[in-house]
Amino acid sequence: MVARSTAGAGPGRSHTLTRRLLDAVLLERSVYRSAALHGRNVEAAVVVVVVSMGLGVGTFVGWALAGSPPKGLLVGIIVEPIVTLAAWLGGSATAWLAGRRLGSPDRGVTGFWPVARALALAQTPNLIGLLAVLPVPYRSGLWLLARLWLLIASSSAIRETLGLSEGRALSVLLVSAAVYAALLIGIFGALSLVGVDGVLSISGGLAL
Repeated sequence: MVARSTAGAGPGRSHTLTRRLLDAVLLERSVYRSAALHGRNVEAAVVVVVVSMGLGVGTFVGWALAGSPPKGLLVGIIVEPIVTLAAWLGGSATAWLAGRRLGSPDRGVTGFWPVARALALAQTPNLIGLLAVLPVPYRSGLWLLARLWLLIASSSAIRETLGLSEGRALSVLLVSAAVYAALLIGIFGALSLVGVDGVLSISGGLAL
């Protein structure tokens, strides 16, 4: 299946990417290691942008319901993917550096990009933001579910790529999650300081 994904193009390649995204959502561990070993960096970045649009659409809907569709368009559809990309790179770098210290070189990958590619697939729970059209009580529960789902997916990605035990994988996850969240909140906060007021979205407040 992996060999076909690199050789094919067009609909065939799109289908295999869709299959990998579905496997990632279902927490199929092997898909993370496959992404680390055989994936492409550009494709990983595209995946992060695409799945971040789930949260972006949710943010847009929230602002639209509050009577400010233009701000929702700016924050949710433009700013959200860019900030999520930066947070993904920062969190992946942290996981890679921490994993190098805690992991065994003969059991896991050793480069930054393999780890980043696996963690890109772990972002797929962000697609749940597309359900933001639900009433507020349900919407809040969906955000919490997405955050927990994202943590579990990231933990699986870290274990599979870095060859860590569950305890060490949890340690790496907590450190990288803190960096990921700090980057999201920090960038959104900086945007607020320069005049893009009120851009701290729900994804920034409840980030991985």
